[in-house]
Amino acid sequence: MKKLITSIAILLFTFTVDADSNSLRISVTGDVIVDTPRYQAHFKGGAISLFYNKLTQETYTPGNYAGITRLKTSSFNVWGEHTEPEIKRLSPQACQLTYQRRDATFHLFIGIEAETGDLLIRQEGVSQTHGIERIMWGFGNLSDTTVDLIAPIRGGRTVSQPDRYEYPVNWETPLTILQASRGGVFVRSDDTQHRFKTLEYVSEGTDDFALNFWQYPPAPIDQQKSITSVAWRLNVYQGDWHVPALAYREWMHEAFQPADRSEMPAWVDDIELVITHADPLEKVGTRVIEILYQLVDPKKTLLYVTGWRKAGWSLYYPDQTPTDNFGEFITEAHRYGFKVMLHTNMVAVALDHPLYSEFEKYQMIDHRSGEKVGSRLQDTTEPLKRKYIWVNQASHLFRNVLVRELKRVWKTYGVDAFHLDISPVIYNNAPIDGLTMVEGNILLHQELREAMPGVVLGGERLNDVTFLYENFAQRYRRPVEQPHPISAFLFSPYVQFYGHLGFPNPDRDPDNYQAAIHQYEVWGVIPTIRLDGASDLDPQRIETHKLLALARERQNWTFGDVNGDGIVNILDLTLVAQTFGMQNPEADVNSDGVVNILDLTLIARQMN
Repeated sequence: MKKLITSIAILLFTFTVDADSNSLRISVTGDVIVDTPRYQAHFKGGAISLFYNKLTQETYTPGNYAGITRLKTSSFNVWGEHTEPEIKRLSPQACQLTYQRRDATFHLFIGIEAETGDLLIRQEGVSQTHGIERIMWGFGNLSDTTVDLIAPIRGGRTVSQPDRYEYPVNWETPLTILQASRGGVFVRSDDTQHRFKTLEYVSEGTDDFALNFWQYPPAPIDQQKSITSVAWRLNVYQGDWHVPALAYREWMHEAFQPADRSEMPAWVDDIELVITHADPLEKVGTRVIEILYQLVDPKKTLLYVTGWRKAGWSLYYPDQTPTDNFGEFITEAHRYGFKVMLHTNMVAVALDHPLYSEFEKYQMIDHRSGEKVGSRLQDTTEPLKRKYIWVNQASHLFRNVLVRELKRVWKTYGVDAFHLDISPVIYNNAPIDGLTMVEGNILLHQELREAMPGVVLGGERLNDVTFLYENFAQRYRRPVEQPHPISAFLFSPYVQFYGHLGFPNPDRDPDNYQAAIHQYEVWGVIPTIRLDGASDLDPQRIETHKLLALARERQNWTFGDVNGDGIVNILDLTLVAQTFGMQNPEADVNSDGVVNILDLTLIARQMN
């Protein structure tokens, strides 16, 4: 044992480059110590077991659990902690550890980037006979009494419970921040190809946890005999989570080059209130508009309409035939100055639709379970018309149909925006027409914008694939340990967030509303009010009217205030009277196209 210790000491001394700069040392058993002016990291069995921030004098790994690194094939695992590696020095600041079992080999590359000081981790795996399922490395020995795990997961959260989060569906962009009291450490990928990954939180003991970072080969997985992982980057910082988040946001902008927002209609940034379920059901929809325009600023209010399709909001996709009175509804909405966003589905084909047989072969497959993906498919109590499959957007035939259908509605009615339901769901499926599902998703967004110049797109949830072309994103509310504004910070330069269709009305469901509102406030969601009919605007709906009053304050708007001085008084009456018979939008209080006695009457009522 003494001889072994002496040998390790000699190796450590031999591999040290410069004690005052970056160094990477390796023991004979493959343990690695990375030492830079900013941090020190120890690897044991290929996983990080110790991490020390020299900027803040904080150690983030006081526990006893070391994470794992491994290559998983269809039949067995190659474990880093169970195998003594072959060690290869690549440069003074980089090494390669090679692990092997049976006919499978994987290489773990550890290095220091000279320019940034980032700790770089990358893996390669090869199997001669078995398909490779995934490759993984671990950051273990962490203490939840020392650090908070902050991640852009489903809106942003502080993670504290064991779970797995898949990118890009739930883990919105591959960034993870470990925040301590004076600083922290971040882990991020520099991948611009949106390769499939998973963040896993593993509890060990009372206070210890580990993080595992997985990556999968492209589908079909069982046919892949090799994999090269993305480069993972780690570094420390001083201050709070905004420091690494800002750096990552700037990197995202350079790496992904989001669609030019200068082409975005100016009204997008003006929206301060979203009304959901403002539907054109018989005369209810126009009645809601008539009441609503006196309560909020129409030019800063978006009507999110679900019940505009003749088939109903969840039936008979991809058909986009409007209800008979939809034209009247949207004409009235636009007359008053509201913007209208229509709900549609980005992937659905109903089982009772004539195109079902044509698109069934392109149905999405859940790469975890191998099952076909759709809505209500396994529910034997549901009628056929309520079931639909989810189609891989890599199919150009499906994209053509959806773009054609939506363009017809846009061109006929002058629709301002479309909400694309199921937009962030991207599975690791085999290519179609030479395209992955990621590429199909991006291409569909591009084709929609090209076919409908000036149209605004919104999506269900968000990730770093869909944010490229969406101006609005719906936040799905579900219980979380602790909501966090990380996602809002990362994506807010490009996207405005609005509430989910299930967001309750404060008068009809006050308990659930109160449970949801804090989460939405943390996530930076635009004030969202659910209205299922004109009765939701009755005077006795006290909580709804409180929200509308807050919206007016946020919009800096008072109905009837023609001169914009914040009050309705004789000056407004005078301005209206001076423009009688003219087309003056500022003085046309009721938006009927002409200034007349009706406008004076409305102002007089507001003065009482």
